[in-house]
Amino acid sequence: MLQIAVVGTGSIGLSHLKAIEQSQNCELCAICDVNEEVLHKLSEEYHVPGFTDYKEIVTKTKAEAVILNLPHFLHCEATEFFLDNGLHVLIEKPMANTVEECDRMIAAAVRNNKKLAVGHVQRYFKGNRKVKEIYESGELGRLCMFTEFRSIDYFVPTRPKWFLDKKKAGGGIVMNYGAHALDKLFYVMGCGSATVESAVGNIKNDATIEGHAQFLAKFTNGVSACISFNGYIGTGYESYYYFTDGAIRVLGTDEVWKNKGTGWEKVECEDIGSGMLLQLEEFIKYVKGEPSEIVTGEYGRSVIAVIEGVYREC
Repeated sequence: MLQIAVVGTGSIGLSHLKAIEQSQNCELCAICDVNEEVLHKLSEEYHVPGFTDYKEIVTKTKAEAVILNLPHFLHCEATEFFLDNGLHVLIEKPMANTVEECDRMIAAAVRNNKKLAVGHVQRYFKGNRKVKEIYESGELGRLCMFTEFRSIDYFVPTRPKWFLDKKKAGGGIVMNYGAHALDKLFYVMGCGSATVESAVGNIKNDATIEGHAQFLAKFTNGVSACISFNGYIGTGYESYYYFTDGAIRVLGTDEVWKNKGTGWEKVECEDIGSGMLLQLEEFIKYVKGEPSEIVTGEYGRSVIAVIEGVYREC
């Protein structure tokens, strides 16, 4: 039974806690958060020790692995610390703020012979699994293009302030949601790199991050993707895959429609359960040295490399 600690208990951290609770292959051994009130409540709820300093996990628990849900600028530092102290790490996406930081994290995993994985959860959503199945079947011919539009109020008062500081978050809506879009495409196509042209900006407030962005990504297999984000108002989220003999439309993450030229038909997607739980089970397999679908540090780095390109080319 793998002993796992969770550092950071925001909304994603809570999802990881629930997944650990549901798993038969691991056990929660510690929680860490700087909010003492929240920490005390969760520590009592899950009957495990709580710490405000993550370094205490190494000396005061028997943790074998840790799931990190921290502000982006802390990803590299915390990951290196735990790897250097003999723990396996699952770091939430985006892997880090820069490729250079990703390289440091990968090097730490190698020198300590420990596993480093990245929490890119897109491959564990039933909609994306179905899209990949259709793509690989060839029934719609060859994939030519992809478009995605996401309109969301990125500047809601409830968003933690560090998200609005480029030095801490590494960027804005591209770093946060662009990582999802790119990961989804890498997963579906089995492709790992792209060149980009982009335009990003902020015309609504004085935050140091972008509030809107568009970028064109050209993948090594010849597919192009136009990805558009509007962070000023929430109007929806949908994606389109265009093939030589048809198209796929995905509303949100799980509603899939298919068109072979005779109109849109809804596609049934198998209920595969919680994406976070599926990801956790794959991480456990990875730690054990078993075949796994988990995202590696090298893959996480490839996503950051494209995002760096978006900011560099704008």
